[in-house]
Amino acid sequence: TASAATVVAAQLPPHLHISAIPVSIVLGGLAANIAPAAAVAALKPGLSLATSTVLRTGIVCVGAKLSAAQILALGWTTVPAAACSVGVGVTFIPWLAARAGLAPR
Repeated sequence: TASAATVVAAQLPPHLHISAIPVSIVLGGLAANIAPAAAVAALKPGLSLATSTVLRTGIVCVGAKLSAAQILALGWTTVPAAACSVGVGVTFIPWLAARAGLAPR
């Protein structure tokens, strides 16, 4: 649906400012609801992988790209500060969640 969403979003009038992401979400929802049950069952293993591992990896890559670009725009002196804040977040948030009684996952 992502390539179809890109084609559909490219055909929309520019003043609407609609990207391929919401179009892809709508098309994916439509496809999931109108597809035959046999097709959904056949695609389930691939969809499980795509909605967990692949999606998470993509989100991390996009976030890292944006963060790296912003950090480098501010100069190399911000790299240690960014590394420290990521390290503190990765360490502190699970600790805080455990103290709050939340499950690790």
